[in-house]
Amino acid sequence: MDTLDRKAEEPYEPYAALGLGGPRDTPFVKYKHPRIDNVWALTLTAVLFILLYSAQDVVPVIRLPHDVGSPALPAAEFDWYALETSKEVNWTSCYDGHLCARLLLPLDYLSSDADGPTTAIALRMIPAPSRGTADYRGTVLVNPGGPGGSGTNLVERAGANISRIVGHSFDVLGFDPRGTGASTPRVECFASPGERDIWKTQVGHQFLNASDHTLGIYRAREQVVAAKCEQAIGGELGIARFMSTASVATDMVKITEELGQEKLHYWGFSYGSILGQYFAAMYPDKVARVIIDGVYDGDNYRGALWNSNLADMEAVMDSLFSYCHQAGPLRCALYESTPDKIRDRYFRVLDRLARNPVAVPLAEPPAVLTRKALITQLFASSYKPLASYGTVVDTIRAIETRNQTTLTALARKIVDPTECSCSSGVLPWLAENDAFNAIACGDGEEHPYDPEYYAKYYDALVKDSPHGGPIWAVHYLQCAEWRVRPQWRYTGPLAAADTAHPLLLISPRYDPVCPLRDALAVRERYPGAGLLVQNSHGHCSLSAPSLCTAKHVRAYMEDGTLPEEGTVCEADELPFVGSVSDVRALSVDERELLEAMRGLSAVVPMFGGL
Repeated sequence: MDTLDRKAEEPYEPYAALGLGGPRDTPFVKYKHPRIDNVWALTLTAVLFILLYSAQDVVPVIRLPHDVGSPALPAAEFDWYALETSKEVNWTSCYDGHLCARLLLPLDYLSSDADGPTTAIALRMIPAPSRGTADYRGTVLVNPGGPGGSGTNLVERAGANISRIVGHSFDVLGFDPRGTGASTPRVECFASPGERDIWKTQVGHQFLNASDHTLGIYRAREQVVAAKCEQAIGGELGIARFMSTASVATDMVKITEELGQEKLHYWGFSYGSILGQYFAAMYPDKVARVIIDGVYDGDNYRGALWNSNLADMEAVMDSLFSYCHQAGPLRCALYESTPDKIRDRYFRVLDRLARNPVAVPLAEPPAVLTRKALITQLFASSYKPLASYGTVVDTIRAIETRNQTTLTALARKIVDPTECSCSSGVLPWLAENDAFNAIACGDGEEHPYDPEYYAKYYDALVKDSPHGGPIWAVHYLQCAEWRVRPQWRYTGPLAAADTAHPLLLISPRYDPVCPLRDALAVRERYPGAGLLVQNSHGHCSLSAPSLCTAKHVRAYMEDGTLPEEGTVCEADELPFVGSVSDVRALSVDERELLEAMRGLSAVVPMFGGL
């Protein structure tokens, strides 16, 4: 069967008012996941002081940190690598009221050697205000996406707001999946951040096109990265061979067990939705509360296809022009009498740049603004319109008026800066990594490059999104050239007929890279799962503040309550327009929830992490 073929979809009645459609006959397979024998056992040493029972779950035992009273180091001084590693979770006070640990887990879950190689998984937790009381419900693990995003960094930037949303009954724990962030060993193919930056500059100022010379350039670049990674991290015990999503899902089992929990509480974004699908399929009996937010079709992911993502990309990009028009001339500097006229104005500037790029000599470092740079800027801003659309408008207006002062200030938000320095000043656990290839391509089916197939593939992507397709089409090449295969990858059905508790899926109506149709397809494979649609533009629910969404998340986490079939939540704040809700009518708790959602709009997961 041609994998480029698209299955016809019937209208999905509960969401008919939004014009949504979805598959109604996607099969699921009930199966028993084979047990993994000889897995290294973790020893729990916590003091058991209370077990509280709900209808579904046992409230976990709490292990207190060994030095929780010691002063925490400032973020810039905290050294993850100096933190002791252990085969049990030994918390240390860190940052400002947080707890950190490095948990040793087996590198190879298929190995029978209990004393074999390990990986140190970095954990960072915000303790629940209710710890030690009858209200305490346990720990929620969070994943920011990527693949390759740092969960510990997500807690740094968004943990307090996530904690407010899930409620005071839960700890919030971010972990760095094996090979990423502060977990060691790290997946690094380049000798230094400077070497990586220099390498990125060589891609040039033209988009990938399957029908001209750029294809050869982009493909050769992926061959270079694949060869470097194979040499650096692809050996017998190289970390790239042990980063499969199956291994990370099993790591989550071990982490929850170490915390004294029988089942998983989880909120995963973007690629985190893939991790959630794997977990629910592999360990359906260990699902307590699992939210997958910004849902990518796991079957498409595991096929290493990356061709279902852009169905709504153009609609999200075009929303910039609609919101600008709705906001009016006082709030949007590109205002015209219709959204189409604003769109034409935007692309007139881009067409001029195609012929005459704009030099910004006083920027640090100096920059040249090209059509590719501005399309890439719009592509990235589609992930978080509320936080980023203003910068797009400021950029276009500055080019129109030849305002070099503004362009100088904006340059770093338009063109990725490159700095040639022996010491980048970036903490190693925050540095860019090569996790996408190791995880996504390792999880995927092997598909050697085929020029005829790729030409059709590229055309189909560009048909879905003329502006996003040339950017997204590189991911197929990444996996086509990738050489390192994982020691273990899960190949069973990404489905489960009987999870211990139903999953909750959350999807914006228009998500640039995880379209609603993917969420509808995934929901069919997990019978009983709930689907919450947020009527907004952007990546994951975080991209648009919605009190309605926050309330449903809180209800699901605290009581296990799913939204009614067909539930659609509206956004409370829109790009350029601002607030569209009456805050005065809200209770104190509702205001706190809405402010927490607003705080998350700037930390929307980006491709490859945050």
